[in-house]
Amino acid sequence: MAGEWIPYDVCLPQKPEVLDLVDRTGLTTDQVVGRLVMLWGWASLNSSDGTARISIRLLSRICGGDESFWQAVQDVGWLVIDAENGTIGIPGWDSRFSKAAKSRALATVRHQADKLGGATRPQQGRAAPPRGARRARDRGDRISSSSPQEAAQPEPDTGTPGWPTLREAWAAGTGRPWKLPDPPDRVADRLAEPGWFAKALAAIEALPRCRYFSDPVTLPQLVAEGFVDKVLGGQFENPRRAAAGPGRPDDRPPAQGWSGDDAARFAATKAALAAKIRQEGAA
Repeated sequence: MAGEWIPYDVCLPQKPEVLDLVDRTGLTTDQVVGRLVMLWGWASLNSSDGTARISIRLLSRICGGDESFWQAVQDVGWLVIDAENGTIGIPGWDSRFSKAAKSRALATVRHQADKLGGATRPQQGRAAPPRGARRARDRGDRISSSSPQEAAQPEPDTGTPGWPTLREAWAAGTGRPWKLPDPPDRVADRLAEPGWFAKALAAIEALPRCRYFSDPVTLPQLVAEGFVDKVLGGQFENPRRAAAGPGRPDDRPPAQGWSGDDAARFAATKAALAAKIRQEGAA
């Protein structure tokens, strides 16, 4: 039955980080690996960029372990705990667990199946890709077995500003701090857009004027499609309108008295009603 999945490295139990966690916590390898897989699986269902708003107490309830265990996971570099903001982050998310990483994993499986099937010639009607492009594609299909720390940035010889430059500009701005070593999803797509990087720098400088947001803008918001253009277009400079609520008793207008003919008819009605009550009482 199809369902949500994450890539799993068969060498995970032998990784230095896992062995270090076993020594630090006194747990078995099975317990450590099980809790890590629980963490990654939960994050895959509840996060798009490897960050999530969750307390360590709740994380322990979901994935097992206690605060000292997850602190040890942070110490080996596989978790970032932001106690001040009540969030966690998973380093290397984009290169291992994001949708793009899953696509690369599936492409690798297909590529290996083609090789095992003996497909030595291109299919009829399809041109074979250039050798250099095929090598580049194969490099992109591989998933490193170690904890990934590669940033999603263009090749150095393209001249396109990359993730490190963007991160420095973001850190100098007023947006919510980005504490993970890897960039959020869609950074590579935005950097590939002509002119986007220059507009992004201008948008970062313009964020203090964006009174529409009650909380600091996040980096995933910045790299969302079209967000930079909206910032530069001034669409977020006006404060957000308060949502209309049911209202309180004090919000009602004061009562107004009767006047003119309405007041005379109201007085006549009251007098007739009082007379009727007196008659019924006498009977």
